[in-house]
Amino acid sequence: MFTSLARGAAALSFLAACCGQAYGFGAVGHNTVGEIANQLIQGHRAATEVKRILGDVSLRDMAVWDDCVKGIDVYKDFKYTSTGRYPECAVFENKPDEEARMRDYVKRNNEQCTPKPGEESCHKQYHYANVAIQRGRYQAGAIGTSDHDLVPALKAAILVLKADKSTPPMDLNEREALALVAHTMGDMHQPLHMGSLYLDAAGKVYDPDKQGADGQTHTVGGNAITLTKPDGTQGGNLHSYWDGLPNRLSAAQLAAMPAQARLVTPTGGSPDLWVDEWATESLLQAQLSFEGLTFGPRQETPRGPRWAATLPKDYDARSTEQIRLELIKGGARLAQLLMYIWPDKP
Repeated sequence: MFTSLARGAAALSFLAACCGQAYGFGAVGHNTVGEIANQLIQGHRAATEVKRILGDVSLRDMAVWDDCVKGIDVYKDFKYTSTGRYPECAVFENKPDEEARMRDYVKRNNEQCTPKPGEESCHKQYHYANVAIQRGRYQAGAIGTSDHDLVPALKAAILVLKADKSTPPMDLNEREALALVAHTMGDMHQPLHMGSLYLDAAGKVYDPDKQGADGQTHTVGGNAITLTKPDGTQGGNLHSYWDGLPNRLSAAQLAAMPAQARLVTPTGGSPDLWVDEWATESLLQAQLSFEGLTFGPRQETPRGPRWAATLPKDYDARSTEQIRLELIKGGARLAQLLMYIWPDKP
């Protein structure tokens, strides 16, 4: 056991040193959630089932698979075009069987949800919702939700693993379902993958559910909110800022997380309600993520509307601590979920 824990701590320390930003939450975020859960399920049936499904691929590595598949270019005959770009995806690259799995998944989850004009491929939409932060809870049918956003996608993946049942439009086999569970439990704990701010032309907060849906008010989970650097120049966007926050954590902070995750209070109530409960909590965390920001007027750009934001002075410190706690909860809850799917036998 000591050797296993030592290796896990070393793996989390390694993440802080080696891994850059991936397509979504970032390699450090997703890999950390996967590694925490991997350590917490050891000695349980869930660990045996994960090994059966993934073989030589670790849960830590598989947690980023759903971002790696974005390297499949649907306009280039579904070829993988990101070889060497993201170190965390190397385990799936230059391997015909792995790249074939990625192609097959994207082909089956590309347009079957009938994307609206301007929307992403279906499988990319499994990673997020864009619920207005004014909502007190996640509720299907609200602006920013769909039958294939993060919440129904996670539920569909759970059902495949638990009961071998499919939930259209998601089309998942067992391995893909496990990958999606591991990945979306990370996305669920990045608040801007759930809650979004809507702003009017003057940069004032807008409520699309009460004032009417208007694409010109949509900040796309903070992707359309640009950050102002101390020197007054424009930096990146707010969503990318949050995706990259795990990179700010030290090796020691990451290595301490599995032990801290063991202290997380398990989610109570019916497991059928866990996903909605976590989504609601993520939405409330998103409210904190936007607290104290000020916004300039809407600017029209070739890529759509943008709003410049100014962060409060304590934002870096408070957001880094917020994401640290979210990673711990995400890993603990992923472990709890896997042990619900595969309970220990009496």
